[in-house]
Amino acid sequence: MDESGGLGRAPATPIVALPPLEKRSADVRLDPATGEPARGATIALAYAALLAAGCAAAAGLGLTWWRAIHMDTFPVSARLVEWTHPNPGSPASIGIAIAVMATGVILTAAPVLAGYLGWVGRPAARWWALAAVAVGALTLLITPNGPLVQWGNVGWLTVPLALIGAILVWLPASQRRLRDWQTFRAPRSPAPPGTRVAYGRLEQFR
Repeated sequence: MDESGGLGRAPATPIVALPPLEKRSADVRLDPATGEPARGATIALAYAALLAAGCAAAAGLGLTWWRAIHMDTFPVSARLVEWTHPNPGSPASIGIAIAVMATGVILTAAPVLAGYLGWVGRPAARWWALAAVAVGALTLLITPNGPLVQWGNVGWLTVPLALIGAILVWLPASQRRLRDWQTFRAPRSPAPPGTRVAYGRLEQFR
């Protein structure tokens, strides 16, 4: 046992290893609490806004579904139902119900995915945030006809919340944080050795 308390004998020359991540990425501002790039206020606010947009879409979908499962409110449960006038229980009504659910899932998933990608430092979060704003127009299909301020149209909150999240994730401060994450995940490779390495005695291995 050597002096350090380990088994065996220490080699005469130290083992060559890559430097610690902090030295390979000295230009990345790391959070001392997590050892990961600091996210900053803009990324945190964008994450919160996009998650709130997803929650608003889910709440709107839930209210639409609640109206759709009651016969007295089914005809006015959503604009998509009002436009198509399906008979309750018919194949057409089942197809419309599936379309409403699929639309609600898209409206919920798009901002949530954008917020998650921004939180973990993926540059694709910027484009997903814009997509979340764009698909927000689909809220028109699954909300009832009437004033936007009524409780049944709570799903429309996903549009301004997703827009706020998209603006925040495109700010220069957020861009710098996302670049830090890119550098953190793909640090620069060490420079190759300057001397030629021989792999054997024969000439073909030199």
